[in-house]
Amino acid sequence: MEHAAGADLHKRVTQLALLGDGRPPLQARFPNDRTSVEGALSRLPAGTTIAVESTGSWWWFVDTARQLGHDVVLSHPKLTKAIAAARLKSDKVDAVMLARLLKADLLPLVWIPRERDRHIRELLAHRGRIVRTRTAVINELHAVYGKRNLEVPRARWHRHQPAPWRPDELGGYGPRIVDEDVALLTAVNEQLSGLDKALKELAQEDLEATRLMTHPGVGALTAVAIKAGVGDIQRFASAKHLVSYFGLAPRVRQSAATERHGHITKEGNRMVRTLVLEAALSVVRHTSGPVRGHYLGVLKRRGKKIARIAAANKLLGVLFQMMKQRVTYAELHQRGGSPQ
Repeated sequence: MEHAAGADLHKRVTQLALLGDGRPPLQARFPNDRTSVEGALSRLPAGTTIAVESTGSWWWFVDTARQLGHDVVLSHPKLTKAIAAARLKSDKVDAVMLARLLKADLLPLVWIPRERDRHIRELLAHRGRIVRTRTAVINELHAVYGKRNLEVPRARWHRHQPAPWRPDELGGYGPRIVDEDVALLTAVNEQLSGLDKALKELAQEDLEATRLMTHPGVGALTAVAIKAGVGDIQRFASAKHLVSYFGLAPRVRQSAATERHGHITKEGNRMVRTLVLEAALSVVRHTSGPVRGHYLGVLKRRGKKIARIAAANKLLGVLFQMMKQRVTYAELHQRGGSPQ
């Protein structure tokens, strides 16, 4: 590349370093308001490639730089720090290091999703936070009754419109806590219902998500999450790469002739990984096919925990082939396609 720059992006300010030919890097520090950012980026040579760490607030910077004709790449924060460890650390040092690693083609990069996929992933993350809120509320309700040795009927709090149960037997502030938690739970359930409806509409509008839903046990939520998480399936050479991308591959430690396999890496999108595991368990419980067969085989040899991971990996293998070949589950079965 002809021109390389590094941007150390913060919440309120950005430190930008542009590598020069045979001269010290040019440095600029500016606030993150639109006028200042556009002014600083406009002074860069046309077509400059800018390296930015993948932090929580990179969206606006990437979009602004691209609109001004620059190319932007995202660096993997953990891997970049491992490569560029330095005793002296400052914004200027970080910006220059990003630019130099980029120029030397040593910068570990992460994929930049399309704008639509970014917004869908944000919506999915929002739904995940609401689900965790619902779980916390239900746990508190169980705790309130448990402290008083009262057993609540099973699945009572999982109803769409729950109601307080035997509040007259609760002492202290128990009735108030239960009333407020039930009201909160009802509101959360309404939000989740609306989100699930919106996600189902997104799945029906997307041809690839619709194809994924033809696999037994894969619903609209899982299909949309996988589609948004994967983006372009051509980025992955094999199903094993997709499994590793979602953190379901085991860690491998090798020294000489010794090779040890540990727990899964848990890299990548945690929400997608959780949804794939849940979908795999649904497939195992309610359907027959390669996923269930693989699960039962591993279950006999390695136990339930490892079998669950194996089932999720197998499911991802089947979904990978469906996306690669652009076929439904039935069409893949007819072709005799191998899921791995």
